[in-house]
Amino acid sequence: MNETRTYKSFKNSVVAMTAQLLGILLSFITRTFFIKYLGVEYLGVNGLFTNILTILSLAELGVGTAIIYSMYKPLASGDNIKVAALMNLYAKLYRYIGIFIGMVGIILIPFLNTFIKDAPNISNLELIYVLYLLNTAVSYFFTFKRSIIIADQYGYINKFNVVLFSIVQNGIQIIILVETRNFYLFLCAQIICTILSNIFISIKADKMYPYLKKYKKVKVSTEEKKNIFKNILAMMSHKLGSVVVSGTDNLLISAFVGISSVGLYSNYVLVSNTLKAITLQGIDAVTASIGNLTATESKKHSYSVFKKVYFINYIITFYAAVFLYTLINLFISLWIGEEYLLSENIVLMIVINFYIVQMRQPSIVYINAYGLFWKIKWKSIVEAIINLIVSMVLVARFDMGIFGILLGTMISNLFTNLWWEPYVVFKYGFNRNSYEYFKTYVMDSFIFVLTIILINKVCESLRLDIGMQILVIFVIDSIIATFVLIVIYSKKDEFKYSLGIFKLLIKAIIKKKTLK
Repeated sequence: MNETRTYKSFKNSVVAMTAQLLGILLSFITRTFFIKYLGVEYLGVNGLFTNILTILSLAELGVGTAIIYSMYKPLASGDNIKVAALMNLYAKLYRYIGIFIGMVGIILIPFLNTFIKDAPNISNLELIYVLYLLNTAVSYFFTFKRSIIIADQYGYINKFNVVLFSIVQNGIQIIILVETRNFYLFLCAQIICTILSNIFISIKADKMYPYLKKYKKVKVSTEEKKNIFKNILAMMSHKLGSVVVSGTDNLLISAFVGISSVGLYSNYVLVSNTLKAITLQGIDAVTASIGNLTATESKKHSYSVFKKVYFINYIITFYAAVFLYTLINLFISLWIGEEYLLSENIVLMIVINFYIVQMRQPSIVYINAYGLFWKIKWKSIVEAIINLIVSMVLVARFDMGIFGILLGTMISNLFTNLWWEPYVVFKYGFNRNSYEYFKTYVMDSFIFVLTIILINKVCESLRLDIGMQILVIFVIDSIIATFVLIVIYSKKDEFKYSLGIFKLLIKAIIKKKTLK
C-alpha cells in the first residue's frame, strides 16, 4: 500500500477500535439494566424480533456492497459526476427497500405466534414488533450516504457517528429502564436515535462532497446499471445465505426450544458478537483501501497484501477465540449470574463457529474489492439449504436443542464458506493456485487447537474466586498464546510486518499522550 492508503487504513483502524470499545461498554451496561428491570422473557423477545427483521433485511440484496464496489474506481480517479450518479441510484433503491421492508413486516404481524413455542407473559407483542420494524425500515433513509464516506477511506467518520449516537441511545435507554421500566419508551429512544444518526451523517456527507447536490439529477448509464444489477443479482444469493444462516438461529430456538432459551443464548451472542465486532474493525477499516488497491495496483502486489491481511486477521482471531472459549462462562457468571449459563458443549460450538467466520474475513474483503460477486452466486444458496436442513433435523428429530442448531451452522460453513470463498479469490482475483492458502489454513487451525488443549490442561485445576480466576486465566491465555505465536511464526515476513504495525500503533499512542 502507498503511504496515503496505509495512513488512512491505520487511522480507520485506531478510531474504529476505540469507538467500538466505547460502544461495547455501553451495550453491556444497557444489557445488565435490561435483564435486571425487564427479565429474560423480554430478552428473548428482543432476540426473536431482531432475527425476524434480520431476515427481512434480505430485501437489501447486497445493493450497498455492489454500489460501494462501483465507487472505488471513480473515487480513485476523481470522477465526481459518476460518483454522484451512483449515489443517486443508491438513494432511489434504498427508499424502495425501506418501504418494501415496512410493508412485508406489517403483513407478518398475524403470524408472529408461529415463531414462539411458549407464549411469554408479555402484553402487546404486536406493538413491540411494530416498533422494531419501524426502527429497521427508517434505517434505510439517509443512511446510504455513509457508503461514499466508507468507500473514500474515511470510515472513521462513520464510526464516530455510529458510536456517538449509540452512547446517546444507551444512556437514554438506561434512564428509561431505571425510571419507568417501560419497554415501549425503550424502543422509541432507539428509533429516534437511528433517525438522528442517519440525518447527521447525511449532512456530513453533503459537506464533504458538495457535488452530490450539484449533480443530484445525474443518472447512471445503461451499461453501468447493467453491471451493477448483475452484481446485485449475484449478491442476492450471498445475502440470502448469510441471512438464513445468521438470522434463523433464534427463530429455530424460539420455535423448538423456547423463548427463554433465546434470552439465554442472546447473552452469549452479545459476547461473541462483541469480540467479532472488535476483531472485524481492523479488517473493515482497510476494506476501502484494498478496494482502492485492487483498482490501481498489480495482482502480484495485491496478493502480497492479502497474505499480510490474512496473517493479521489470524493473530486477532487466535487471541479472541482463545479468550472466548476459556472465559465466556466465567464472564457470564460474574456479569449476570450462574442461572444464565449454557453448557460447555454449546460454548464449544459458539467458539468453532466464531473461528470459522472470522477466518473468512480476508477472502470476503477481497471478493468485495475485486467485485467477484457473480463467481460466488450459488455458494450462499447451497450454504443456506445445508444449514436449514441439518439444523432442523438435529433440533426437531434428534432433540439436540441449541447445540444441534449451532452444529448445523458449523457443518454448512465447512461444506461451503471454508473452501469456496478463498478458491474464488485465488482463481479469479489473483490468478494463482490456492493450494498454499489451504495448506497454511489447516496448519494455522491445527496450531490453534493445540493451544486451546494446552491452555485447558494448565487451567483445569484452578479453583479461585471468580473475579481472580478470570484475571489469572486471562494472563495464562495471553502468555501461552503469545509464546506459541512467537515460536511458530516469528520468522515469517507477515509476522515481522504485523509487529511493525503494532509498533506503529504504540508510537502513535505515546505521541498522543506526549502532546497532551
